[in-house]
Amino acid sequence: MGRVRIALIVSAGLGFGLGLGASACVVINPHHCDNLAPDPNVWCVNHYDDRPYCSPCAADYNGCVSEEPSEDECPQYSRPAGTETGETETGETETGETETGETETG
Repeated sequence: MGRVRIALIVSAGLGFGLGLGASACVVINPHHCDNLAPDPNVWCVNHYDDRPYCSPCAADYNGCVSEEPSEDECPQYSRPAGTETGETETGETETGETETGETETG
């Protein structure tokens, strides 16, 4: 009975150690857009005209991608502040108002 107990403890310890070790192994890429600027999407726009989004799930092109990542394909991606409410890149909302609330008259 002593050998079975020792084998069980050793197996549990190895399983726990392997599980912990596998989930804790992350290699940080210092050249990834997430690690290069406070606003990684702006960094991508400045360095790759055709890749304006920084994806934590991509490695090529310093993590910059041409299509904005979705939560389904890259759960780690977070949208830039203001884009969830329909704000465009120029600071206008979908209603045509600027950030100050004024409507442009063309």
